[in-house]
Amino acid sequence: MTINEFREWSRTSRTKIYDELSRGTLCAIKVGRRTLITADAANAWLAAQPRYAQSGAIA
Repeated sequence: MTINEFREWSRTSRTKIYDELSRGTLCAIKVGRRTLITADAANAWLAAQPRYAQSGAIA
């Protein structure tokens, strides 16, 4: 998916996405001038996010 598609899917900002890419917590590939995030990379990024517990504390 493109950066914009990932932004819509993850409900995060472009700035956050590029921060995650620069930190290496989100992986992307280049195809020509396009930056693409694979479904596996998107799901791995989501799985690595902190969990939100019922009590409101981060687990």
